[in-house]
Amino acid sequence: MKKIKNLAALFLMVIVLIPSAVNAQYIRPNNFMDKSGAEKTAEIKKFQALNNIPVTGSINDLTNDVLYKEDIVVRDVINHMPTTGKWIVVNKSKKTLTMYNGKLPMYKFPVALGTSATPTPSAKSKIQNKHVNPAWGGMGGKYTPIAADDPNNPLGERWMGISIPGMSGYGIHGTIKPHQIGQYVSNGCIRMFNYDIETFIFPNAYVGMPVWIGTDAELKTWGVEQVIEKKLPNQVQTPVQKPAEEKPKEVVYEVGELLEF
Repeated sequence: MKKIKNLAALFLMVIVLIPSAVNAQYIRPNNFMDKSGAEKTAEIKKFQALNNIPVTGSINDLTNDVLYKEDIVVRDVINHMPTTGKWIVVNKSKKTLTMYNGKLPMYKFPVALGTSATPTPSAKSKIQNKHVNPAWGGMGGKYTPIAADDPNNPLGERWMGISIPGMSGYGIHGTIKPHQIGQYVSNGCIRMFNYDIETFIFPNAYVGMPVWIGTDAELKTWGVEQVIEKKLPNQVQTPVQKPAEEKPKEVVYEVGELLEF
């Protein structure tokens, strides 16, 4: 009788485990599946930026593909760079900001950019200045100036002015409207989640750092491609989100099949 009971228990265990094995599915690491509301939307935007997906904040077909398909690889192809040190690329098509160390991405984050009426200019620019808790000048009289540390200051608590030939007033900064990250809503500046700029980008940026701003097509002509591909055997992901003090490791890539999106 005891032997029969043991066999029955084993049989039930097999029945339980078989559906689990059948339903087992690859899921790319993410921080949004256990979230809800605005927090989930923000984490979806960060996942999209990290994986070279145009930032929307919603689970579209491409996001699902990257999330669930193990044969997809995300990589950055740098054929030309302005420095062997740290520099920044703002992708206007994807609404993302990437900080590189030479050819290797350190950080990728979602951003908000200028509207069609007040677009973010495309340019090979540089960081001109850096300020903690900046005051806002009101765009030369267009708006009422706002003092530093004012909760209504649209710059948040970090500002990095960028030098663009023939233009002024543009920068990378925080925001008091985090729900607008991933949209074309600014007067031309590049807005970031406050935590992202304060914790990762601002501390690693320096005056004179190159900042390339362009669309996918423009960046490609400059030697920068941020792609999603079907993975070949032994192909690996581009390392991102490395701690600032850790030197990125060199990675050798094979060419995959570029996905259309």
